Amino acid sequence: MASFDVSKEWVILLSPDAVHVKKSAEDLSRCIGLLAGDKYQPTILTNSTSPDIAIILNSDDAVPQKNGFAWRAVSDRVEIFGESERGLCNGIYSFLAALGISWPAPGQETLPAKNPPGSSFPLASSSACEPSRFNDKNPQASLRRFVPAGQKEITLALKKSETFAAWAARQRYDALVFPLASFTDEKTKQQLTQLKQFAGEYGITLEAGGHDLSSLLPRKYFFLNRDSFRLEDGSRKKDHHFCPTSPNALRIIAKEGKQLLQAEAEVFHLWPDRGAESAWCSCPSCRAFTPQEQNRMGVNAAADVLAAIQKQASITYFEPPGETGKIPLRKNIDRIEELPRLEEFP
Repeated sequence: MASFDVSKEWVILLSPDAVHVKKSAEDLSRCIGLLAGDKYQPTILTNSTSPDIAIILNSDDAVPQKNGFAWRAVSDRVEIFGESERGLCNGIYSFLAALGISWPAPGQETLPAKNPPGSSFPLASSSACEPSRFNDKNPQASLRRFVPAGQKEITLALKKSETFAAWAARQRYDALVFPLASFTDEKTKQQLTQLKQFAGEYGITLEAGGHDLSSLLPRKYFFLNRDSFRLEDGSRKKDHHFCPTSPNALRIIAKEGKQLLQAEAEVFHLWPDRGAESAWCSCPSCRAFTPQEQNRMGVNAAADVLAAIQKQASITYFEPPGETGKIPLRKNIDRIEELPRLEEFP
């Protein structure tokens, strides 16, 4: 079995330009120091020639959207490569996981059983490789996202944002997704700004939305604007989505979207209501369109609003494989065929 000798005088080599890897490199140095019994902690060097015993961190020729990595360990040398700075962080934490270090929840750290002084710690493997799934046609599909399962996870993440950001990096998440409503509430808006700063130190992005397409037409409009909501069995329904062919619905989406889509995020997730993906409108105008096509119409309406206020931002739109429609998507929409799972803390 491969092993890693923590008693050697390891040096960590990091490019001075890798600003989003500094925190992870410090974590790597600290963890090796803990395994060595705090008797020795590797020094992090930049702009240095490679010494005989070194951990080399490399993300040259990085592609920002990619997150893949590879690492290998031999007696006196460990090389960790990332397709981007984010990928390099992922590689660092993959190596530490191979040493038996884990982070079950924010603020918790588990180390492997201590070996006698001067001995080596076993590695689960001598190498690892995880290529990015990035492709030009669907850049958003390559990211691993943390999507809070409920208010408990949202509250904990925002209350202890620095600890949560570190945990997310160690779990190799690439993006954190919070509901649109969190970006409009004054209290959580300030907390999200702080979380964005801490997450950014690891190259993790903050994204807005989720199953939030219906939020573009708030349910408060139902009483005076029933024609904007979906028709089912002859009556208008308040519960899911809206009527995408209603001019009034599109006017409301334009108005509300200007507020909701002002959030400081580069990516907005506007997925249909969970468990009701096919619950769309059956009014005479909508009847000619499938649920998937109506979904596209609704997302396109939001994309038009976003393009007017944030030209560099994009929307992710969920559509299962094989389910396409004749309604073309706007250029600022990325289709994803698999939704991130909702996450709960242990």
